[in-house]
Amino acid sequence: MEVRTGPSGPVFFIWLLIGLLISGCASVKTQPPTIDLERVHSRGAHRIAFDPRGDRLASGGLHGSIHIWEVETGRLFTTLTHHASSIRGLAWLDDTALISADKDGKLTISDLRTLKVSGSAKFGSAINFALSPDRSWLLLAEKRQIRKLALPSLETLEQLSLDADVLAVAINQAGSRMAVSTDNSRVMLMDSDLGGITELPRPSRDAYDLRFSPDNSILLAGGWFKLLVWDFEKGVLQERSTEHLGQVVAVDISPDGSRWISLGRETDSSFRLIDAESNQVVRRFEAHELCGRQARFSADGRYVASSADDGSIHIYDLDQPYRPVVRYIEYDD
Repeated sequence: MEVRTGPSGPVFFIWLLIGLLISGCASVKTQPPTIDLERVHSRGAHRIAFDPRGDRLASGGLHGSIHIWEVETGRLFTTLTHHASSIRGLAWLDDTALISADKDGKLTISDLRTLKVSGSAKFGSAINFALSPDRSWLLLAEKRQIRKLALPSLETLEQLSLDADVLAVAINQAGSRMAVSTDNSRVMLMDSDLGGITELPRPSRDAYDLRFSPDNSILLAGGWFKLLVWDFEKGVLQERSTEHLGQVVAVDISPDGSRWISLGRETDSSFRLIDAESNQVVRRFEAHELCGRQARFSADGRYVASSADDGSIHIYDLDQPYRPVVRYIEYDD
């Protein structure tokens, strides 16, 4: 079986050196965050999720803590401590309930009014999950298996074993189709009952963080140095160039489908807002100090946020003017 995960060995280190040289010497103007939450998760902010109204942001860290933030001010509302390992999945069921999954396979539904657990279940592992649009079920990605779970009972409805490790899962806006990517560069579509499996054109690299467009015509993913775009109407796969110098670990699509965001993980942790049609960068956001982890739009498209291994979270208000600056200045000897 051929496994294509991106650059490795000498090739990787050449790209790493190039990335460090570019990031260390180039004066690239980037937009500082509207809200800068520095090192709020010890050793890594792994997952973020806006609430349905875009007023609050949940963040999950390496050691299992989950913080709830006010988006406009960055004020901390509360912290949940129901998990003991890295948060791998995070989503709002409604304004008062949050569902989370950790590396050890524990799923928890938390009531934010009482800060108590209202439901939980334990599985073998968790890579990530995707929530159905009507919040009645979710698709859980385990190591070599996907599982459809009913909400709020967390009862297993369907499950499917795969021949490679799962990287990402997504559910379309109609709740009728799902996408799954694995670490042998396969991307598959299937029905909501985990049947009707169709393999999409295989990209030249692994696909990370799958996202369907609002009209279900596009499937977007990040890859090494590229954005991977499956256009269902045209029946083609595009591998679009980016400014990223390594793995594009996270992507998302605005509610109107016109803009995308992409977050780098290797060498640069750069964060970009992109015009979906032209593939041109619209805004360059300030990079995190360490590797990026996740990036998301708010439900109304006003805000975007990113998180990283340095434990920081950056929030940007897209209603504010774009005013990029050079953060680091090279001085003469």
